[in-house]
Amino acid sequence: MQLKNIAPRYLKTVNRLLFIITLTFPLFLTAEEIVLSPSYLPEGSVLDLTYNPPLDPYYCDNNPELCKVIETSDIPKFDMTPRATNGQWIAFWTFQLLDVYSTSRALKYDCVTEINPLFTESPSDARLVLTKTLLLVPGLMYNDYWKEVTPNELNDTNMVYSIVVANNFRLLNKAKQYCNKIR
Repeated sequence: MQLKNIAPRYLKTVNRLLFIITLTFPLFLTAEEIVLSPSYLPEGSVLDLTYNPPLDPYYCDNNPELCKVIETSDIPKFDMTPRATNGQWIAFWTFQLLDVYSTSRALKYDCVTEINPLFTESPSDARLVLTKTLLLVPGLMYNDYWKEVTPNELNDTNMVYSIVVANNFRLLNKAKQYCNKIR
C-alpha cells in the first residue's frame, strides 16, 4: 500500500527536477558564455563582481520621498479561519456511529420509541444509517463545506452529540432493566 503512494510522489519529484533542469540549463550556458567567459574580456583584465552597498539605518528618515509607506487599504484583508483538526472529525464521526448504534439497540425494547420527527416511532437499522448518511454527507461535501467548518462549530456539535449519545445509553440501560425485548 505504501509503494503505491511512494511511486507517484517519486515520479512527480523526478518530473519537477527534469522540468527545472530543462528550463535553467540553457540559462546557465548563456550566462557562462556572455558574462563569465574570459574571451569577452580585454586581455589581462579581471572582473570585480563584489557589491558592497553602504548600510544606512536612517535611509528612509533622510529620504522620505524614496521610501513610501505601504498603504494598508491597498492590501487585501483575508479572514484567517483555523481548520478543524482530525481528532475533532474522528470524534464527530464516532459520535454519529454511537448515536446510530445506541438508538438501534434501545429501539429493540418495547418501552423505547424514537422522538426524532424524521423517523417513525421504531425505524429500522437501515433507515437510521441511511437517513444519517443522506443528511450529513451531502451537506459536508457540497462546496467542500467540511473544510470551512471551524473548530468551535465542530466542538459545539460534538458536545451536543455527546449528550445525545449519553442519553441514548442511559435509556438503553434503563430499558434493559425494566422493559421487554421485542426484537
